[in-house]
Amino acid sequence: MRGGGIAALIALVVAAGLGGCKSPVATVRAAPSFDLPDLAGGNVSLAALKGKVVVLDFWATWCGPCLKELPDYAEFWRKNQGKGVEVIGVVFESGEPQEIQDFVRENRIPYRQLLGDDKMQEAFQANQGFPTTFVIDGQGIIRTTILGSTPHKFERLQQTVDAALAAH
Repeated sequence: MRGGGIAALIALVVAAGLGGCKSPVATVRAAPSFDLPDLAGGNVSLAALKGKVVVLDFWATWCGPCLKELPDYAEFWRKNQGKGVEVIGVVFESGEPQEIQDFVRENRIPYRQLLGDDKMQEAFQANQGFPTTFVIDGQGIIRTTILGSTPHKFERLQQTVDAALAAH
């Protein structure tokens, strides 16, 4: 009888432990609207991007993994710019606009950069760190969210972008 109790206890502990190992379910949801200044002196809104697939990269100039990805984003932008895809960096917590503009120029970042704020970070629920990347389809729906600089990130982004373009 005692062995049966131990087996039941082990089964319960294993089941409880596995419950905590589930990967989070990515929810497909409408992207929050935004209207932010860009480094070129204008403003960019989600409404103005309707009909395009948008890759939003939340990053900071002091974030090591973010900096490591910059060449990959530049290549991704070059590869997709003629397909109706907007690659947009949203810079957070990185100093004054002029400092950010100098950084972008010195690092030859070719795609559009917006100045992010706390309101946007909260609206996108992007408070777990940088980089955080969103793919938004032409109807304004977030199709995927990638936290961090993960292996095969740009393959996953390309697959999501291609699927969003095909559904368009």
